[in-house]
Amino acid sequence: MPRRLPAPLAILTLAAVSLLGAGCSSSTRSSAKPSKETFCTLLVAFRASNDALSADVGSGDPATTQAAVNRLVGQAQSLQQRAPADIAPYVSTTVGFLTRLRSLLAEFSYDLNTLQADPVAVEKFAALNSVDVQTALDQLRAYGDTDCAATGTSTTLAG
Repeated sequence: MPRRLPAPLAILTLAAVSLLGAGCSSSTRSSAKPSKETFCTLLVAFRASNDALSADVGSGDPATTQAAVNRLVGQAQSLQQRAPADIAPYVSTTVGFLTRLRSLLAEFSYDLNTLQADPVAVEKFAALNSVDVQTALDQLRAYGDTDCAATGTSTTLAG
């Protein structure tokens, strides 16, 4: 029996991170020191997009899945540009994971049923979803719950 991927929410792993969200602002790297408050605002938006990911992926529409994953990758890249030093390695791991995941999904035209039917793709996903990735996601969740809460950014964990 071929190995099956978990439900779409778990496929993209980040659905474990649930927060009340705010809009995302697009930003570029500036010469100024990254602001923790700006990072926290971006993190809240990232987590809100992640919350919407379940519905987007669950729609079964490859175009909707592609748009959702691209949005999440873009937001993660914005986080990476603004990450304070203490969380930067975890953000980099998350960006790497999402970028590789997007590439894998693109190989299957963002059709999760086709991807699940391919045992090699299932193994590729399993390899992407490493302990380092899970640790990075856990650290981002914890940072949002503690460090961002200290800045006054609204980040309550739902769940």
